[in-house]
Amino acid sequence: MLRPYDEHPIAALASGSGPGAVGVIRLSGVDCWEVVRPCLGDVTAPTERRVSLKIFRDPKTQEAVDDLVVVFFKGPRSYTGQDTVELYCHGGPYIIQRILGLLYALGARPAQAGEFTKRALLNGKLDLTAAEGIKDLVEAQSRQQWLAGRQLYSGKLKEEIESLRKEVIGAMAYLEAMIDFPDEEDTHHVGLSHVRTRLVTVSLQLTSLVSTFQSGQVASRGLMVVLAGAPNAGKSTLLNKLLGRQRAIVSATAGTTRDYIEESCLIDGRLIRLVDTAGIRETADQIEREGVALSTKLIQEADVVISLNASDSTASDREGMTSLMTSIYEQNSRLKNTAIIPLLTKCDHAKPAWASEMLPISCLTGDGVRVLQTALVKIVDEHTGSLEERPFLTSQRQQSALLAAETALNKFNLQDQQKAGPEMLAFELLEAARALSSVVGDISNEDILDKVFSEFCIGK
Repeated sequence: MLRPYDEHPIAALASGSGPGAVGVIRLSGVDCWEVVRPCLGDVTAPTERRVSLKIFRDPKTQEAVDDLVVVFFKGPRSYTGQDTVELYCHGGPYIIQRILGLLYALGARPAQAGEFTKRALLNGKLDLTAAEGIKDLVEAQSRQQWLAGRQLYSGKLKEEIESLRKEVIGAMAYLEAMIDFPDEEDTHHVGLSHVRTRLVTVSLQLTSLVSTFQSGQVASRGLMVVLAGAPNAGKSTLLNKLLGRQRAIVSATAGTTRDYIEESCLIDGRLIRLVDTAGIRETADQIEREGVALSTKLIQEADVVISLNASDSTASDREGMTSLMTSIYEQNSRLKNTAIIPLLTKCDHAKPAWASEMLPISCLTGDGVRVLQTALVKIVDEHTGSLEERPFLTSQRQQSALLAAETALNKFNLQDQQKAGPEMLAFELLEAARALSSVVGDISNEDILDKVFSEFCIGK
């Protein structure tokens, strides 16, 4: 149930910011019609879902602010599940701000980021995965992001999670029978056999679902491509070339990039997140050392690492880079799924024998740039192509919940091997069921909800 605070009328611009032909202002909450009514001539609420043309006035001065269209949605048959009014006005910034200012003066308050969707969740209009899908749809710049948002909003992940949870609850039922009828030997034998069989299937499905996380992240957030290499290997120059504009400072002075720069771009319609990192080398400079440490961390998080080696690099530079990359890979098992693209930069200067296995590229002449772009597009398609017809994870929150469910099932198996009683076994299955429920929104910790919705835009 919503707290009274969450029933208070809220208002915000629901369409894009900036000048436009039409602006959409959404107002939702208890008595929201009473908030807007004085501005429309004290008329009674219009027929639900019926379009009405009204003049919006300042109730004190009776000055006509705009001619607009009004639609009233009676809760629970609305987006939020509450009474909702949508105003379709001219999209000029002054008109938008004037209308919102009057609504706030009449008792509404500004909506927080994602508050309309949060109310929809709390009123049972959608689950948390669908809410996350709405965010992806609103922010979609590419087909892959649309795919991620669409599959979440359509309920595919929810259906998969509910199916797994049903199996876990079903297994718990056998344990409950063993607890309630401890003297029935047949029940004890048959019960554990059924429980084990069910949980093997659940575990396999969980493992398969967790394995979709990296590809789901590529779909939802874009392919994270980290440019790594020694100082003056050409990382910033390549970043600028792929972006098609001057974003990073390019200098012959080694160590110019101390921090990292992240920018997104579309390559053949695919969203790519490019990360330019500090040059990797041994250094006595404290700030540069911190930059190198951050570069190492970013490499560990990447979907693709482009390892840059300049044609004029020294053997020492190359050996240092190889040594560091080997060390990073040995310490992080996730990098087994990370694509590595070795690149020879400044190939217009030379193509040394030691670079025979590297992709030659010249940002000056453009040689090799299209080949690199094609390779990145192919990697995106390899990730997203496998997701077309199956549920997949798109957020760290979803992954953490499923990993918690996996942990609970592993503990169950350990307890079972140690001949633990049915009460202990049932406890682990309850933990697994709770973890699965949290994926779709059975969450008691409001901090988690606040974190999810804080990333939404105002008005959604």
